[in-house]
Amino acid sequence: MKRILAATVLFTLLPPVFALDAACEPILKASEAKLTQAAWHSTVESEGTKLESIKVDGQFFMNMDGKWEKSPMNLDEAEKIAIGMIKDGSFKVSECKDAGTDSIDGVDVNVLSYHSGEAGELGEGTVKLYIGKDDGLPYKSATEDGKTTSATRYKDVSAPKL
Repeated sequence: MKRILAATVLFTLLPPVFALDAACEPILKASEAKLTQAAWHSTVESEGTKLESIKVDGQFFMNMDGKWEKSPMNLDEAEKIAIGMIKDGSFKVSECKDAGTDSIDGVDVNVLSYHSGEAGELGEGTVKLYIGKDDGLPYKSATEDGKTTSATRYKDVSAPKL
């Protein structure tokens, strides 16, 4: 479960700040914007495994295998750790490029493509990140090979029944 949680955090966050060009700044800003949200509901699917996470007013919940429970960790803190890994260069993000525009659930988004990690690292590969044009929030990410996808919504989110 810790490995899946780590992959989830790295996949949905990936905010570059360590020796990166300006093309990667929107990814960092999107990560920071998500950290300020009082509520979100994120779903990550990877090779047949689905993990849902919810944040509501400083409380975190996870659903794996159809059962909601309180998260064993503060997921905002986990995202800050992922940011730190990128800042210190232990997880790399590069080749950030504009990949067009799209719309997700009525939200206009800018699409950025970037490469994450190095050969042999957890999460290595090309990723597309869909960032809200008006609010700067990350709404979706997907690996180029389609094996891992993430979607996050910020409206009408409530704590699950445990």
